[in-house]
Formats: sequence, C-alpha cells, structure tokens
Amino acid sequence: MRVVSPTDGLGALLAAAQRAKLAASLLRLASACAAAFAGLLVLALALAAFERGGGSEPSQVSASAYLDFDLSVLRALADREPPLLSMWSRRPDWQLPRAVPAPVRFVPLRDAWSAVTSGKSRFRTAARGAADALPFLLGGLALALLAAGIAGAAAQLRRRELAVAAAAALIAGPAWLLLDPALFYDRTRSLGLGLSAALFVAAFAGAMSGAAARALFAPAPQAQYLGALRGRPALLAAARMAVLDATTWLVPLVPALAAAAVFVCAKADQDPAVISSSGLGALIRAAMREPSAAERLSSCALVLGALLLLWFVGHRLVFEVREALR
Repeated sequence: MRVVSPTDGLGALLAAAQRAKLAASLLRLASACAAAFAGLLVLALALAAFERGGGSEPSQVSASAYLDFDLSVLRALADREPPLLSMWSRRPDWQLPRAVPAPVRFVPLRDAWSAVTSGKSRFRTAARGAADALPFLLGGLALALLAAGIAGAAAQLRRRELAVAAAAALIAGPAWLLLDPALFYDRTRSLGLGLSAALFVAAFAGAMSGAAARALFAPAPQAQYLGALRGRPALLAAARMAVLDATTWLVPLVPALAAAAVFVCAKADQDPAVISSSGLGALIRAAMREPSAAERLSSCALVLGALLLLWFVGHRLVFEVREALR
C-alpha cells in the first residue's frame, strides 16, 4: 500500500519556484532596460527644453579701411615723406567686436518633444548606440559567468588533465586575445559584431580569466563537503557557487566592460568589411562639428547618459543572476 506523504511534491514545488524566480529576474531585467532608456529620453528632453543660440551677430567692420590705411603708409614709406611717423601713430587698432550672448529661453514642451523624437535627433542616435553596445555587454558578462561555472564544476573532478585544459581554455585563451595590438591600433580591423566581439568584452580587464581562475583554483569548500556526503562530485552545486562568487567579483568591472562594448561597436564602424554605424561614434563626431559650446556639451551629456545606461543594465544583470541562483 502506497502512503502519500505531504513532502512528496517538494521536488515539483522546488522546480516551479526556480522557474518563477527566473521569470521574475528576466522581467526585472527587462523593466530595468526600459527604465534606463526612459531615463535617457528624459535627459534628452531636458537638454532640448531650452533654446541655445549663438548670440547676436556682431557688426562686421570692413577690413578695407585698415588695408587702405596701411597701403597709404607703405606708399609714404616708399616716397620717404617726413610725416610718415606721425601718420603711423594715428593708425587705429583693429579689434573684433565682442558678440553679445543671447539669453537662454525655454521652449514649449511640445517643441522639445518633437525635436527629441524626430528621425535624426541626437536622442535616437544615442539610444541606437546604447542598443548596439548592450548585447555585447550582456553577452560578455554572461560568458564570464559561464566560464566561472564551468571552472567551478571542473574543479570538483580533481583530474589534472581536465584542470590544465580548463585553465588553457578559460584563463589563458581570453588573456591571449588581448595581447594582439592590431585589435586596438589597426583602424581597418575589428572583431565584427558576433561571438568574437562578445568574447573580447568578456576578456577585457581580465573579467573572464579572473572569474575562471578564482573558481578553478579557489573553489568554495561547501561544494567539496557536499560532494563527499553524496559520494560523487556535486557539479551543479559547485558551478552554482562559483557563479555566485563571480557575481560579487564582477560588479566593479562592469564599467570597464561597458567601455569595451562601446569600443567594439566603434571598431566595427571603422571596418570597411562590416556594414554598421555606431550611434555613439556618430554622436561624438557630430559633437566635434557643433558650432557652439552648448551644443557640444549637450551631445557629450547624451554620450555620458548612454554610458550610464550601459553601466546600470550591466549591474542589474549581475544582481539578477545572483538573486536567481541564491
């Protein structure tokens, strides 16, 4: 006779709870991305809320009067007339008049919204640049966490050959990728816009190598004790603990990986073999051609806002992975 116990359904309940935690983490991450882009929109709207003018044009004084005066002095010098010095002493100074700065005037909210949401607005350019770099940042962080999990599981097997192979693939391989100077200095070469670009972001600043080395050579002792109690290596538990440890270790490296993601997009923009247009690169080039300092500062503020967006979403991914595995 089979006795039904209240604890019989704990396995299914645990699986359902884990799926619910994963779905909640994905929903929070998507909400964080939406909130970050909304913050960038608010920044662009605030920058477009006031009218920036170059000031009133100064009255242009013709240089012909000064040139005629100098020509007359030179003619007098050629004729060696005595009143030359007295004539030169009466020469007026040629100074450009100062421009009167125009007062800052706020524009209506409808006009600012139209300027921000237009097809070629700077907000759309900054948002496109952040959206282009975001997959590489998230992919690089995911590869670093995956490398930590694989190294943590490999550390449980206690095989020298496997440890050497894991160290070569997860530690030495990403570090060796960064030793190629052509990736940084060759303007016509890039990593493309695929897995190699995400691997470069993961390897930047030693994120992937450091996470794998920490999991391989300094594993958590709890996984070893759990494996001893079960009589076999606790691979999933070791991988989970290694990823949890990597989430704490990778938090300070997220800004560096965000900069690496922007760099990958900029390099792909310069490569003639890759058809792409980096939004942040176009915004930076446009800022260098702006006629006034206020316009340049506005474009730079949007670039900074896009970088802050990447930092926020990257940190959010690390925190959500920690919450999902905790």
